[in-house]
Amino acid sequence: MRQTRILTYSCLLIYLITLISTNAVAQTFTLKKTVTIDFGAVWCVPVYDGTNIVVSSESDGAIKVGKFDLSLNEVTSHATTVADTADTASNDSIADHKHIFQNGYHYLVFSIAGSGQGGYLYLLKLDTDLNRVDDIATVVNDGSPTNDMFLVGDGTYIYVGKFQPGTGHKVYKYDSNLKKLDSYTIGGGTNTHANGAAAVYTNNQFHMVAPFTLAPGQNDEFYRFIFGNDWNIVNKATILSDKGMLSIVSALSVEPNSQEFIIHYGRGSGDTGGPLYRATYDSSWNLLSNIQVIDGTWTRPHSVIVADTLYVGYDGSSSVQLSSFIITDIPTPTPAITPTETPTAIPTTSPTTTPPPIPTITPIATVTVTPPAIPTPTPVCEASSLAVSPTALTLNRKTSGNVTVTVTGDGNCPVEGETVTATIGASGKKRISLSPASQTTNESGQATFTITAKKKTGKARVTFQAAGQTKTILVTVKK
Repeated sequence: MRQTRILTYSCLLIYLITLISTNAVAQTFTLKKTVTIDFGAVWCVPVYDGTNIVVSSESDGAIKVGKFDLSLNEVTSHATTVADTADTASNDSIADHKHIFQNGYHYLVFSIAGSGQGGYLYLLKLDTDLNRVDDIATVVNDGSPTNDMFLVGDGTYIYVGKFQPGTGHKVYKYDSNLKKLDSYTIGGGTNTHANGAAAVYTNNQFHMVAPFTLAPGQNDEFYRFIFGNDWNIVNKATILSDKGMLSIVSALSVEPNSQEFIIHYGRGSGDTGGPLYRATYDSSWNLLSNIQVIDGTWTRPHSVIVADTLYVGYDGSSSVQLSSFIITDIPTPTPAITPTETPTAIPTTSPTTTPPPIPTITPIATVTVTPPAIPTPTPVCEASSLAVSPTALTLNRKTSGNVTVTVTGDGNCPVEGETVTATIGASGKKRISLSPASQTTNESGQATFTITAKKKTGKARVTFQAAGQTKTILVTVKK
């Protein structure tokens, strides 16, 4: 019986070691088909309505929607316009939108072009025949930037992420009847992030990916944030680094069997993006692969997974595209293993048989392990305040001056490693130049910028941004 037990546990141990030592492998994606979305000029957002791939795109300041079967054959004779200038407060053109399908209905959030950043944000509900349900809800109308929002559902509620420059997003919670229920601010301090983000809901948590900035050639990292049901931050991590080559990361999907996360982005240093890349992560957000999947210059990707097919929409300077990829080698979730003992038959003995003596068991010596001392954690200085010195600057033509930005936290503690960005107002670019455009603070919490006057006299404004705050100084150029 003892030998049988030892053999059983030995086999079980070998099996467990084999499982533990097996590394996660990214699933394989094979390009099957690509079609051009001829009713769109920018944006391509695919969703699945239970039957078809429904694609929303924009052209002529309006949102248009078409339907495709799972083989990407168009099943509608023409696209349906679901929102246009007549749906905006001042007959403004629509610019930027997001689209999800939840519980039998389409939800679309869109902003207006305005001066390039919007100012109004709207939420729209459609049935499966693309008929409007309920009135359009106005999310915000305060004139603040509304471009590059995000939209996500948790199976019951709808959440609109409205861009908050210098902080991250303000998330508005709606019920299925487009009634606003609550709002949450995410970002700021060490969790500051930019627009061009995407979010999904899985395993009772929101997972969001976002760049630090969308300034061309200045973003080096993609972040991953995990939030609870009330958008309380659970965890943040850097998931991809590529100096100056990362921008919009608007495509995020979860493969339902393996729970692997899949992002898409246009890799390039400019606004137009670049070759379309796909990065795949395991269920714990460990990077499995990061490869180019479509050559050319593409940006603004969006994705959806249906069964064993991944659909990705993206656009470029000349066209709007939708591609399908067959997914193979999907990892199978590891089953739970319950150790069992193989029963051993008890031999029958006659009443006259003398049982063997019971062996004496020598107890195993007790080993006392003293746990290591737990170090006292060093308090973290969270950025909360921004100061600029001097608060105004006067320069003669072709001369330079320095401006020091100081970032501090509670108790006036200096914040090291905080990124400070600096921008010149549009009219001031004729009068001054600035170097560098961004810089991280030193151990004293300071970053120094050099402002150089050009030949043209007059006034210019320079805005510094960090720790979710902005400070603006006036620079005067004189003869």
